[in-house]
Amino acid sequence: MKKRIFSFLWMVMLIPSFYVNALPQHDLITPDNLFSKTKPQCVGLYVVDVPESFKNDRNKARYDDFEIKSQLISPSVFKQRIALREQELNAEGHRSGYEVENLPFIKEIITLPNDKGVIFDRNSPYDDDSGRVLEAHIYIHNTAFIIETDIVDLSNPNHKERKYINAGLTEAQLTNKPAKLAALRSLISRLSGRLEHEIPAEKGVCIPNGFIADDNKEHEIVTGFNYENNDFLFSLINDNTVIVDAGDTLFGRSNEMNEVLKKAHMETIKKEALTLHGIPAEKWLFRDIELHKQKGSQVYFILYANEAVATAIKPVVRFNLHNQYRQTRYSETQMIEIGNRLINSLRYKPNAF
Repeated sequence: MKKRIFSFLWMVMLIPSFYVNALPQHDLITPDNLFSKTKPQCVGLYVVDVPESFKNDRNKARYDDFEIKSQLISPSVFKQRIALREQELNAEGHRSGYEVENLPFIKEIITLPNDKGVIFDRNSPYDDDSGRVLEAHIYIHNTAFIIETDIVDLSNPNHKERKYINAGLTEAQLTNKPAKLAALRSLISRLSGRLEHEIPAEKGVCIPNGFIADDNKEHEIVTGFNYENNDFLFSLINDNTVIVDAGDTLFGRSNEMNEVLKKAHMETIKKEALTLHGIPAEKWLFRDIELHKQKGSQVYFILYANEAVATAIKPVVRFNLHNQYRQTRYSETQMIEIGNRLINSLRYKPNAF
């Protein structure tokens, strides 16, 4: 649990000293300018209002054992992508040194109805064909999705010795392709594309450029929003895989946090427990001591929401805002105001539960 926050904090210790020079004027731009126009962003089960200029840089999500990537492209580009991908996979099987006994590299191509896309059952490079990948290319509402998951298949006679070694396992454990394929088809049937500002009203979770409708089952979901410019980086992550022990919250880890901050020559600006539209949260603001002495602006803003009450149904949401390695135009006070404006808009999407 502790590395969830320390991985970020240890990076702070690596800030080079030359970033303290030539700090810009702070009166050129204000948070009011930045937030003059906003738009909602749906992240998992949450919604936050961000400046209209923000564009999500994160196009990945994890849903159980499935890794999902998304991109807005045209139908013609999508068709070309599939054709090129099939060529690449076939070429992989004919590269020098690849074992002939593992061919063909593509074991099966499953064409989905209504021109929705294809699923490649393919080998993994530099491995035999007992461990493979289901790789789906899906096109819905002008959005292209690539979904991948690993499968195990010991049905090839070449693997009968390994099958014997694994005696005691069920056939489903030795060959899980049917189960994984069924789960993949279910996911695809509930998947839809969406524009970034669209907030679906039905029950389900938002992923980048898409939405997965609910099926009344529990799933492990990690998805998020990431924005970066010359002034700061902002991220918001929905993660229902984190279920903490009693007291193991952001503030519950204060002793370890303070020790890391001390080693990184940081100091706390403010710690606060708060409730955001019914969502319990803890925020921690800290700064670089030396930069602050030089009237620089190096602010770190962390917030964990729902951490103490997290379940598979009610996920933790993590918020980070910092201007590390940035020649930001904003003062420390302005950076804190930007962070507060963002978190104060945090709320559940309609029909979140």
